[in-house]
Amino acid sequence: MDYALQNMDVGLVLLDSARRVLALNPAAVRLLGERAAGLVGAYLHDLHPPSHRAKVELLLAAAGDPAAPASASSMMVALPGRVLVVKATALAPATAAGEGSAVTALMLMEVARPAAADAQILPSQVPASQTPEPLVKLPVEKGQGIVLLDPSDAVYLQADGHYTTVHTADGAFFCGLPLSELEARLDARSFVRTHRGYIVNLRHARAVERQDGRAAFVMAAPGAPRVPLSRNRADALKKRLAL
Repeated sequence: MDYALQNMDVGLVLLDSARRVLALNPAAVRLLGERAAGLVGAYLHDLHPPSHRAKVELLLAAAGDPAAPASASSMMVALPGRVLVVKATALAPATAAGEGSAVTALMLMEVARPAAADAQILPSQVPASQTPEPLVKLPVEKGQGIVLLDPSDAVYLQADGHYTTVHTADGAFFCGLPLSELEARLDARSFVRTHRGYIVNLRHARAVERQDGRAAFVMAAPGAPRVPLSRNRADALKKRLAL
């Protein structure tokens, strides 16, 4: 345990009182990868979809409340190939008189490593042309934790800013992976991009209908949701489905 703590890469992100990113340490840049680009100066809420901002605000509010339980100021975030624990804490003003601007620190700690890291494969050893590793499970948030869904349970996926909402027969779940990565890593025999903002699981598709000149998949799920089919993708899907 001591060895693990000594070698843990702990990222640090500082926010000002307006929830704007002030700075990141090198560990945070490594943990966030390409998502770290352009973060300094960005507003934290702008980095999350509207459906997720209330949860982020509760996390930050708990960080400044001494009576809040530790779990209230922590959350888990799924990123490509890893899961991070985010812990928020409020820092006292820097001035002796206590008149400085309030600062919140976000500590990032990795709790799940990609398979390549477990096998001690360095990034330079992985060919750039290698096919992305297939997703065996879909990491989605539920409560304060991460639930691993069977991809076959996903009826369709919808882009939500830089993230994705996974729609199932039991409800919708937030996924921290972008739609483009999910498209590359899910089984292409079942999951197809029907629109720039949607991926459909063909195993749950019940029909293709046209309404007001627009085509859509009708899904076999409560409420029979309709998923748009864009014109530039329609021909390829018609051939695939022998329509």
